[in-house]
Amino acid sequence: MISNTPWNLFHWKTVKLPNRPQLGAPFSVRPASYDEKEMVKQVALLSLKMNTEWHDATIIATNAIHEAVKRAFIDNNTPSCLLIAHGHRIIGVSILDMRPEAPCHLLSGPWVLTEYRNRGFGSALLYASLEQLANQGITEVSGITRGNTTSSRFVYSKFGGIMSLTAPPEFFSE
Repeated sequence: MISNTPWNLFHWKTVKLPNRPQLGAPFSVRPASYDEKEMVKQVALLSLKMNTEWHDATIIATNAIHEAVKRAFIDNNTPSCLLIAHGHRIIGVSILDMRPEAPCHLLSGPWVLTEYRNRGFGSALLYASLEQLANQGITEVSGITRGNTTSSRFVYSKFGGIMSLTAPPEFFSE
């Protein structure tokens, strides 16, 4: 059963993104390779399970992550997923829908492992996601997250993110 916690839909204009947040070595943001599919899924699911803000929506979010990974890795050559790495370890992921007409371009949003949170990695992944979508010609990006979560209050509002409505949970599963 999902609580009455609202789901917030955000929009970004990608025409004029601000400067990219800088990450110090040994951290890097890069596209995922097809060989990293299972690790991407594991990082997203572990990040979800360790985030108490999502506990009452774990089933719907878990199903959405499985579906997003499946969709992102259909094309062996160009998975539509970005990751942040600490050396060789994947510490965060962002799964994208590259279709301009998609109702939600940020299929997962930035998921970062618990021990790496509150260091700007979610913001770096969000920016890289917006930049990747802009490079594909998408000028308005949308993403959804739970209301009253850290991502809704502090991450999604960055880089010009505007909350346009409170979306029903059904939108998340489309």
